[in-house]
Amino acid sequence: MDRRIAYIIIALVAAILFFVAIGYSGWVCNGSILGPNCLLSKVNEATGALLLTAGLLVLIAAIFLILVVVTETRWSEIASAIIATLAAILAIAGIFYYLDHMKIWSPFIATIAMSLSTALAAILLFDLITGST
Repeated sequence: MDRRIAYIIIALVAAILFFVAIGYSGWVCNGSILGPNCLLSKVNEATGALLLTAGLLVLIAAIFLILVVVTETRWSEIASAIIATLAAILAIAGIFYYLDHMKIWSPFIATIAMSLSTALAAILLFDLITGST
């Protein structure tokens, strides 16, 4: 099995999670971050816009990753890497901006640790299952 298929799955799951997080009614403003209650705050508006853009970019990166698997073209591999990097930068910027204004850093630090642990576990399990090293 091609390792790039795991990248496609990760990108699609990330996009879905971005969209769920944006639409979920679990923000401090008691609604979706881009909903009418939350849009009263510029912090929420900026954070929602950054997260939505990151979600759309990671979805586009997934499409380019599919092209990599199907066509084996180098340009789509480069494009997917650049787009995924931009998505990560925008997501980090959005969350940093939000948490800086809300003054809650400990959950964010724990989320980073959880994300790194999950990514490491996924990569190691995928290598173990596929026999890749």
